[in-house]
Amino acid sequence: MYLFYLTLKTTNGLIAVGIFLYTIILAILSPTLKRKEKYGLVRIMSVIPAIVAVIHFAVYGLICLNHFIFLYLEALIPLIFLYSGKKPKLRVLKSVITSVLASVVCIIFLVNAIGSPMVHNYTRMSYTKSFKNMLDTLEKEYCLSSWKRIDYDALYEEYLPRVEEAERNNDEVEYAAVITEVTYKFYDSHTYPYFTPDMKLDTCEYMAGNDYGLSMIRVDDGSIIAVSIEPDCEANKQGIHDGTTITAWDNQDIEEAVAETECCFPGFSFPVEENEDVFRPMFLAGKGGESVDITFINDEGVEQTISVKSIDNYYNRLADTYEKLSHLDMEWRNYYSCMLDDKCGYIQMIGESYDAIGDNVAAVKNGYYPKLTEYYADMIKDLENQGMEYLIIDIRNNGGGYDCVAGALASLFTDEKSHMVSFGFEDIEGYHVCEDQYIFPDGRYKDLPVVVLVNSQCMSAGDGMAKFLGDCDNVTLMGITSSSGVNQNNGGYIYLTENIMVCYPVFLSLAENGTPLIDTDYTRENNIPIDVKIPITRENAKVLFGEKNRDFELEFALEYLRKSR
Repeated sequence: MYLFYLTLKTTNGLIAVGIFLYTIILAILSPTLKRKEKYGLVRIMSVIPAIVAVIHFAVYGLICLNHFIFLYLEALIPLIFLYSGKKPKLRVLKSVITSVLASVVCIIFLVNAIGSPMVHNYTRMSYTKSFKNMLDTLEKEYCLSSWKRIDYDALYEEYLPRVEEAERNNDEVEYAAVITEVTYKFYDSHTYPYFTPDMKLDTCEYMAGNDYGLSMIRVDDGSIIAVSIEPDCEANKQGIHDGTTITAWDNQDIEEAVAETECCFPGFSFPVEENEDVFRPMFLAGKGGESVDITFINDEGVEQTISVKSIDNYYNRLADTYEKLSHLDMEWRNYYSCMLDDKCGYIQMIGESYDAIGDNVAAVKNGYYPKLTEYYADMIKDLENQGMEYLIIDIRNNGGGYDCVAGALASLFTDEKSHMVSFGFEDIEGYHVCEDQYIFPDGRYKDLPVVVLVNSQCMSAGDGMAKFLGDCDNVTLMGITSSSGVNQNNGGYIYLTENIMVCYPVFLSLAENGTPLIDTDYTRENNIPIDVKIPITRENAKVLFGEKNRDFELEFALEYLRKSR
């Protein structure tokens, strides 16, 4: 309810409420005015909201239409009064219908506007001006600026020269790369650039680097090994194959080179630093010029250095390696359940959305969602009837949704009422809680052994589910990495060009102590540590990046539960 209240206070929320109230007043006055034959005044009053909509559209432009379609529909409703019905009863009926329509459309707009209350169109500006306006807007509206200690002046000084060069060269791809790097520095998966498909492809290829025929990953013994080797490439012919230990990259010690590498790329984000550490070797494999020197341990156990030329752009190999490590190639099925064997049940959750109306009702109340809790309970009961003794809940790559959807599942594993999330605001005195939501205990399965699988692509309400489930005594959080480390509420959109937009969170989700819930601060330390880290062994690496098509993380979790029984 607090988020709904905040939306009402925004400029667009006030316009929507203003049009609604204006329509009600017109609906009340119209029958009387028409009875007095003041048709001209009614017509003038009828078109005023539409004129407001036209002015609004002129300010925001076609590119923002999807955010305001219901606002514009609401503004068109008073045009019904342009028709002059002669029968008094029809006039009254028309007023009632118009009032109902206006209220319904207004509410629909406001509910949708919770997801996008702050919209800005800077596409008519130059790159330099839109860049400055973007940073100014983020400084004003981004809800974690102080929490993450974002230095906007430093970002402006560091990147302005490149923005100016991109403007001189009319190089939109370079501008997109700059925006990618700037938003990367927020270390927030909710703060990211969105590109049109062609712009994303161009930017990805521009930023990927060179492909030398291999990628790299760190294994559990600390070594950096080659993976995803291109068969018969120059590196392969000279002795590097899947599993080969790499000791230096471009004449720099591999550990130093990896430590200096940032995983900055469109679509990727690592708020938790230890998660990014897992991916750094993969990104290092694209760093270098037309050729690169690679030092490795050959099959005879001797350190050897070779020089290999770039064979292509690194984008495809990077994307493929990242996809395999993150299991983005897995089949995505929400609320899916099955038995993995005769004792282990399995539930997959890829998003916290169940029923549009029910989700919103639970979200604006105190988080109580008994209907969904029963749905989860029935799902688990069905697995029990098939012989389940322990359960794996797979929330890898869970993109989020509503925290209350996650809380409904967690309620089955606890018999104590617990804090779920608070909403509030920040001022010069600190953070203030305005509304609390809770996990209401059910406890039917508080003794069921449960493993929850997470990864760095599990984010937003997916992060919330990781936390809420992980807080239950019978649940073990497990993964190669922890979840992403973000849980604030989206809502900010900055359009920079026809092809580049920046998204960012504007509403605060707070923990019980009143600080931002889950999100990492400037230290980038993990707020939802996993209980068991799944190791990437050399053998696991072969499974991950080979052609065996096995999910070794799921296998690890299953074996863990078998041994713990």
